Amino acid sequence: MSALQLSHEELLKVYRTMRMIRRFEERVMAEMATGDIPGNTHLYAGQEASAVGVCLQLQEGDYISSTHRGHGHSIAKGVDIDSMMAELFGR
Repeated sequence: MSALQLSHEELLKVYRTMRMIRRFEERVMAEMATGDIPGNTHLYAGQEASAVGVCLQLQEGDYISSTHRGHGHSIAKGVDIDSMMAELFGR
């Protein structure tokens, strides 16, 4: 198995996506602590690299499926973060 070769731009995209996932999860954690997000959720913090690495290999038209920790995969796949956050708020 050979190592994946990424350009500087691709590496920046990987880093930025991992950072975006972490910021999203930190916001969810903060909103849950105040009770603004109802119910419960399983956070993805600490697992950002696995979602980004997997989704980096996806082709146009590929689907993903996740269970109770799907935020990271969804963000890495490119879903609309504002819509996903609104869903957590029950909107």
